Amino acid sequence: MSSKLFLVAMGLFSLSTFAKEKIVYGMDNRVDIKNVHNQKIKELAKSVAGRVAVSSYEMSRKRPFAKIRRVLTLSHPRSMNVCETERFANQPTIVDCTGFLVAPDLLVTAGHCATAMFKEARDEKTFECERNDWVFDYQIDKKGPLNLRKIPKENIYSCKKVVYARYEELDDFAIIQLDRKVIGRKPLKLAAKKVKSKQGIFVLGHPTGLPLKYADSANVFGVFDNFFSTNLDTFGGNSGSPVFNQETLEVEGILVRGDTDYVVAFKDDGTHCMKVNRCNGSRMNCIEDDPNITGEHVSLISKVVEKLEQ
Repeated sequence: MSSKLFLVAMGLFSLSTFAKEKIVYGMDNRVDIKNVHNQKIKELAKSVAGRVAVSSYEMSRKRPFAKIRRVLTLSHPRSMNVCETERFANQPTIVDCTGFLVAPDLLVTAGHCATAMFKEARDEKTFECERNDWVFDYQIDKKGPLNLRKIPKENIYSCKKVVYARYEELDDFAIIQLDRKVIGRKPLKLAAKKVKSKQGIFVLGHPTGLPLKYADSANVFGVFDNFFSTNLDTFGGNSGSPVFNQETLEVEGILVRGDTDYVVAFKDDGTHCMKVNRCNGSRMNCIEDDPNITGEHVSLISKVVEKLEQ
């Protein structure tokens, strides 16, 4: 599906967000955080946030929470119109990018979540910065149903400025300063060395705007100057997600682009819905294939480290 059609379907989200889509390889490895048993990964998940449009929610003046004005599920016709038989079809979609803490008040995400294409931003409040906030703990846990009418105010942070962002075809990353320091969440550790081919990896993020998901059982296929390719099960909304080294739990990169997410499925009554585009684990036999994309692309975290050290 073209990125233009995807954006129209998602409605609530900005033009730059889903410019690069993602896909499922082999078995769908996405898991809700409540079903993750590894406590170390659950701790990492606390430092991952989703981007939400300022216009999509309202703060309560008398109570300490915010309320999403319009909550649509993944299967809703004005959302992705995903087939009811698809996984997570009835979960809400409210965010359009993912980010993660690298310092008490610094968040890293994809460059296309912070500036326009072919643009470089330095210490400025871009259009994307001004129009969007970041929310932590947008996830389904064992405490009960996810209540998007009562999001704690302390979980929502504004973008003070874009410290640095670059959005080129093969160079896509950003560092954002939040409006205040984040309390009770630890900055993630960044890998000091370049990732190697065949390294096992996993990702935490918000595929198609869904509550936080963990996806593992992936490997690095190829390493290039600015990015590496992999077979992670990621989608639009995962843009900006931290991709972790399976062994060290350090961030190796930032998920930024991939192949087509969803394809059209026609029903017996002539109507249609969207189903997940699937390939095998080696990136072959896709339902729909973009010959210009060789797996999911992840910007190397070394680009961020260089900027943080300046």
